[in-house]
Amino acid sequence: MTLIALGFYQLVGVFSFVNLPKGNVLGYASNITISQIIEGTNKERVSQGLVALTYNTSLSEAATGKARDMFTDQYWAHTSPGGKEPWDFIKSVNYNYKVAGENLARDFDSTTPMITAWMNSPTHKANIMNPRYRDIGLAVVDGKLNGVETTLVVQIFGTLATDTESSTTPSVEVAGITLENFKQQEVLATSVVPQGYLSQGILLSPLHLLKAFFLSIIFLLIAVLLYDGFVAGHRKSVRLVGKNLAHIILFIFIAYLVVFFKGGVV
Repeated sequence: MTLIALGFYQLVGVFSFVNLPKGNVLGYASNITISQIIEGTNKERVSQGLVALTYNTSLSEAATGKARDMFTDQYWAHTSPGGKEPWDFIKSVNYNYKVAGENLARDFDSTTPMITAWMNSPTHKANIMNPRYRDIGLAVVDGKLNGVETTLVVQIFGTLATDTESSTTPSVEVAGITLENFKQQEVLATSVVPQGYLSQGILLSPLHLLKAFFLSIIFLLIAVLLYDGFVAGHRKSVRLVGKNLAHIILFIFIAYLVVFFKGGVV
């Protein structure tokens, strides 16, 4: 009976992902939402007496473009292999910024740990707590990066230039000013170390780690059942309750579900 109970709990663990919230949920095996990120970011700012940021659709369009570009060209950095900078995405949506910044995150399955990681990183925290920012744009996009299913989060901050500032300090695109001359108005945070990142370039998302954990338990139970069956057969013991073969088949079926289950709701 104990083994049957364990099997039930394994099934609960496998299918718990199916009950992720619907609607605003974006991302592979995550329940991160844009509204949660804005709320968490503004909570940190307001706690320090700073103005809450306003959601900006143009910056969100730029953030979405950046996330898709990372999946398309398979890179994880502020600058693409072809030299495309975050500001290129901002300029492409005609957001004439006076100051702008970008934060990145990946492989997180919920919002709070991600914001905590940003706040524990001096460069990311500096972006979140920058008093010069007024607008925020976000993208939470799922896909496959370097062979691993993951969720990328792009957070872009900005402040629009006024008409006066536009005439004296125009955007990079209009004035043709080089990026070097505009550096003081563009703030990049070094990429947050993703959860499950291994130094040799192997990426394990939280879902992969959870699958490995469940599979190890399942295989351990199967090994115990096989050993129990061997011992029972050797001693010619009579079992009044339970059939090891049925339990083994059940656990093999659960292992199959764990391996091929795809988490996340789009």
